[in-house]
Amino acid sequence: MLKKIGLITITALMFAQTVFAQDDQWGVSMAVTPSWETGLGVKHLFGADRIDMRGSDFRIGFVRGWATDHDWGVSLVKTTIANNSSLDVDVTSCARGTCGTYFHTTPTTRMTGVEFHKFEPFKTWRDRIQIGGLGAVGVGWMRGQVYKLTTSDGGDVESFDVRASEMYPLTHSVVPLVRVELAAAAVVAPGVKIRASGGFSMPGYHVFNVGVMYFIRH
Repeated sequence: MLKKIGLITITALMFAQTVFAQDDQWGVSMAVTPSWETGLGVKHLFGADRIDMRGSDFRIGFVRGWATDHDWGVSLVKTTIANNSSLDVDVTSCARGTCGTYFHTTPTTRMTGVEFHKFEPFKTWRDRIQIGGLGAVGVGWMRGQVYKLTTSDGGDVESFDVRASEMYPLTHSVVPLVRVELAAAAVVAPGVKIRASGGFSMPGYHVFNVGVMYFIRH
């Protein structure tokens, strides 16, 4: 876990090298991920044997840079986790349902976080169309309650509602957020940029994300 936190910190510092550019413009940003789902490898992040979670994301924050060039920013992330998403722990040694711990999300389960992003265009056409890379790091906090079922091969069964933080035992609720995406953007009006992106994301994969930014001109 310390290695993961160290990697996130180093990456954030690398992104922050351009943060204090003197001629950048301030602005506001909003983005939506209509849907995401967990994929291969995510179960290791949660220390689970099986994981099946899905949901959607909403981001709002401030941005600094240029509509026709690079930008960076910090956003509040609100993650909705679909009801009855599941997480299974210590179940590989037996048939499913006969031993292990099973978590199922409830309508109250969610995650909030803070994320730092950096977009760098690879190519720009006519100061309007951009193709580039988007990277982001941050931290999220599990909120709400989940349903927990524990059973053993001896036949003992316990079930009860617990805090959602129990789904992530490594830090008791704090989840690292990481995104590495390919992005395409278009300047649709002076200072207004719309960007679509997709790629790798933790803790959930998603294939499509769309955002809009408004840069306040000096």
